[in-house]
Amino acid sequence: MVSRHNVCSWERTRPARPWRGRASVRGTAHGFTLVELMISLLLLAVLLGTGVPSFRSMMAEQRLRAISSDLRIALNTARSEAVKRNRNVVLSPSGSGWSGGWSIASPEPGDPAILNHPEATGVDITGPGTVAFNPMGRSTTADFDIGVSAVSGAELCLHMEIDGRATAAKGVCP
Repeated sequence: MVSRHNVCSWERTRPARPWRGRASVRGTAHGFTLVELMISLLLLAVLLGTGVPSFRSMMAEQRLRAISSDLRIALNTARSEAVKRNRNVVLSPSGSGWSGGWSIASPEPGDPAILNHPEATGVDITGPGTVAFNPMGRSTTADFDIGVSAVSGAELCLHMEIDGRATAAKGVCP
């Protein structure tokens, strides 16, 4: 005879299963129904459909800001190198215009380039043929503008004063 004390605790607490032997799918099913899953997918599609276009324009504006920031950094680098080396330093487009990238050549023959920027994708950049700075940090050309426009239609204008300072403003260059 089995003593009551020898029975495992899980056997004493185990609930009775009244549906044993009967096919009861409803009582044991866990998860989502097909209708619930389809409604969730429909809501996800609607949310993505409304969010993706604004995300694209945000990405285009961010690309525009990044490229104009890189160009302003290149202008400031060329200016500071001209002052530091006490020589004329030239920032010039590489490839097919400013959109193809830009570089600052070293004023010392045989030295590597000071800066090389790769091609700027997704933007169109217009500006002068080259930008040169004298040993005092001043631009050797008169005031000029460099226009940066994205495929989405957003535009930014970098204005370069003769004293060598670059400022950026949203919109088309005058």
